[in-house]
Amino acid sequence: MKRVWVLALLAVAVGSATIAKTPGVVNDDAPKPLPPMQKNFPLDQTFSLRDLNGKPISAQLDASFKLDGAFHASGYTGCNSWSGTAYPQQNQHLLVGGLALTKKACDKGNLEIERNFLRVLMGAPAWDLVNGDLVFKGPGGAMRMVRSL
Repeated sequence: MKRVWVLALLAVAVGSATIAKTPGVVNDDAPKPLPPMQKNFPLDQTFSLRDLNGKPISAQLDASFKLDGAFHASGYTGCNSWSGTAYPQQNQHLLVGGLALTKKACDKGNLEIERNFLRVLMGAPAWDLVNGDLVFKGPGGAMRMVRSL
């Protein structure tokens, strides 16, 4: 009895699939494409700057970015420590609120890196994870960061 019932259901399923392929017949039950997968922002992980606007950054500079589960962002710019709030948005964008920044004096090169680093973050950049690296791109520029220990 169970075998007959399963075969009957299978026949109905095959029959409806045949109807769906008939020209001129609209099937509203056809599967719809799924929206693109959204990635989760890597919380509670520290990333170190390696490329800023297409220029390599020395590992000795140790500019960094970290976002915790309470959306508190912090790090080091290569010159000063910074902190603020940051919110990952749909379509992989990051909104960064007002930043607090220490006011240490630095050499001209490090100060330029700091300005560009902060400009990228404050420009509501798109973000992505590419081969384990955190990449930001937006109107303020682009940077690639590697996961730190």
